[in-house]
Amino acid sequence: MIHFFRVLPVWVFTVLVAMPLFAQRIMPPTQPLSRSAYITLITCDPGEQLYSTFGHSAIGVIDPEQGINWVFNYGTFNFEVPHFYSKFVSGKLLYQLSYGSKERFLYEYKRSQRRVTEDVLNLTAYQKQELFHQLKNNSLPENREYQYDFFFDNCATRIVDLVYKALGDSLVYHADSSRKEITYRNLIDIYLPKSHWSDFGIDLALGSVIDKPANPRQQAFLPDYLRDYLSRCTINGIPFFIHSQELVSESAPLPETAWYVRPGLLFWLVFISFLVFSNRLQHKSWIIADRILFASIGLLGVVILLLWVATDHDATAGNLNLLWANPLYLIYTFFISAKKGLWFAWSSRIIVILNSLVLIGWFIIPQEFNLVFIPIIATLLLRGGVHVMRSFHVKNF
Repeated sequence: MIHFFRVLPVWVFTVLVAMPLFAQRIMPPTQPLSRSAYITLITCDPGEQLYSTFGHSAIGVIDPEQGINWVFNYGTFNFEVPHFYSKFVSGKLLYQLSYGSKERFLYEYKRSQRRVTEDVLNLTAYQKQELFHQLKNNSLPENREYQYDFFFDNCATRIVDLVYKALGDSLVYHADSSRKEITYRNLIDIYLPKSHWSDFGIDLALGSVIDKPANPRQQAFLPDYLRDYLSRCTINGIPFFIHSQELVSESAPLPETAWYVRPGLLFWLVFISFLVFSNRLQHKSWIIADRILFASIGLLGVVILLLWVATDHDATAGNLNLLWANPLYLIYTFFISAKKGLWFAWSSRIIVILNSLVLIGWFIIPQEFNLVFIPIIATLLLRGGVHVMRSFHVKNF
């Protein structure tokens, strides 16, 4: 369970907590950009730490004549705000647009060996100035904060919205006919083949709202997809990207969860253990084991429910994992005893029915469930079935 709480909510590892916070600095006065100035899209590779799983995007502004070599970063926040942690978990923490030197921005990526790519944007002098003006205006103390949302309002979506606001209809996206729409959940799954506990925790915490297909612009909430989206754009018929270069070329391989600590193996071993010992345990032993099992899943259901109803995180809404991770299991634990009470018998029947329906309707329920949930559901079904059979005085149970 410790791995689960390390990935709840998903924002814990998608925000750039390792990035320096420059938002409190006051930007010095600047002159209009010179003819040699240019603006770039900066795309950073994913890293091995939880907060860097999906990479990062930023905007670079370079003007050699004014000594400007800045990075504008929408992925920062202020640790010193009152009630920081409660606001962070509840989704009420405001994020900020900050700016700072490119050298300082790149320090963390060089240290952790994460590739950083810079694409020079094809802009007229007027468009450069307009984009720079918007960045400066948005970085003012009264404008810099915004309500962060991992899927719909983050460091990448802010950039694509800013570009369209500055360029208007002159920016045209050319769709790739071979690319199909894909759900938000499937998009983030692409980044998690080696991070088994992160994948497990995300699929627990996030609800059915992310199982909707995302069009190409919506897919640009991910930095890699933002870069791909803008690379397919033209401005007045000319490619939007002029030139690309690597600011950090090192790319360390991402670690993979060791096979012997993966959630799939763990929960299948739990299921097999319950299967083998279900009709061998003494009364006191199975009472303790069942109380631990159903109380754990009930507490998990409480967390899922609170993420849905008690936070501002849109992606945690409509979480159908509550069909099997039911908070009412906490009440059920009080009925678990050697006595075959009526409430216990009927509650056990309901548990069997609900978990059976989840497995039967696995592919039609409007939320994609992680395959690791199967042994957990099977364990609940097994123990509920045992209690139903006990209520009928079946021998050996």
